[in-house]
Amino acid sequence: MKQDVLKRVFDYIEDHLNEEISLDNLARRGYVSLMQLYREFYCVSGHSIKDYIRKRRISNACAQIKNSGLSITEIALGNGFDSLPSFSKVFKKIVGLTPMEYKRSSMFYTFLPGQFPLHLAETAIKIQSGQPLHGLTAVYLAAGDTDIEQQAINALKQAVFTAKRTGMNFRLFGLTPVQVGRSRQSYNIFIDTQNHEYWISALGETGYHSIEPATLCGGEFAVLSVPFTGSINQAWDYLYSHWLAKSVFTLAGDHCREEFIIQKTGTIKELRLSLPIIRKQSSYIIEVTPFEQQHYIVAHAEGSHAEEEASAKLLSQINQRGFLPSSFYVEITSNGYLCGVEQTETGELPAEDGLSVVNLEAGLYAVLTADSFGDFTGLADIMTRWLEENCCYRRAGSPLPSIP
Repeated sequence: MKQDVLKRVFDYIEDHLNEEISLDNLARRGYVSLMQLYREFYCVSGHSIKDYIRKRRISNACAQIKNSGLSITEIALGNGFDSLPSFSKVFKKIVGLTPMEYKRSSMFYTFLPGQFPLHLAETAIKIQSGQPLHGLTAVYLAAGDTDIEQQAINALKQAVFTAKRTGMNFRLFGLTPVQVGRSRQSYNIFIDTQNHEYWISALGETGYHSIEPATLCGGEFAVLSVPFTGSINQAWDYLYSHWLAKSVFTLAGDHCREEFIIQKTGTIKELRLSLPIIRKQSSYIIEVTPFEQQHYIVAHAEGSHAEEEASAKLLSQINQRGFLPSSFYVEITSNGYLCGVEQTETGELPAEDGLSVVNLEAGLYAVLTADSFGDFTGLADIMTRWLEENCCYRRAGSPLPSIP
């Protein structure tokens, strides 16, 4: 689907949240089948259409419960629910509190509408579900840390040719660690097969070791097919660093899959790269919490290795003082990287370059707890949009950096 077509679908949902929304009508507005709409909508939102609509309605209702003088019944009927009991049931399931409990609490539930331009999954990248596979794993020790896939498969070329010629059913995968840029000389493979005896013998004769039965986990995958002769590392970098960072998904698991698509002649036609993913948390609970004044010893560094350098300075301080930090401070700026620990004791700050004290004044803070370990800019944007669109509070002072 083109982005402008999908945008019309999202806009239509937003304009009709308080009405019954026909999914067939949505598909007709996009001139696509309902099945295609399901797929495309999930790729860009990470939610089914019905789940997205329910959460947007509840999010709007939450803002009204906190900020308007309307009754709970008026809010329920004004957000597309046909009765108070049905609204209360869905509300409790999504938010975890009854509407009245939510009204009296200090928490804010928010599920923000998708903003365009959304990162649409390129037509070459598909979100697919995979079942667990049962077969054999083995490890190949390559002669160097370049073209290890090619070396491993070349060693198995004759065995693959024989298996194809005899009509044997099998699928061949490479298992790649998710750490980008990690230097490797060993290559793990998985063969989805029931012909264990043949493959145990073939693997052993071609230099593979640690051959044993194994199960390859199922789940959801972002799949990209590339020519086997192409740049595999470049394709992985695109999937992991470019597409994943902008998608509504996050990484799940320790290994990625490289499935070798093999022709009847035994020749490898292409590689099917599969990145294991799960949907990111996109419903957020924000707590308005009073903070006492806090002081953080902060290390600062700049340049391409700023995070490593600042962390090393901070770790040195922790070791010298011999205490276990209870709270950390992280701030990423245009001038570098800052990380710190809460200063729980008095005393002079050691005269070391790059160390300083950051004071957080006492007052009310909006606190967002999320399962993110680095996407601070995105989280800050969520809190800013929440503050602008749904909240009776206003910003006072500079935003608080992330405190893991």
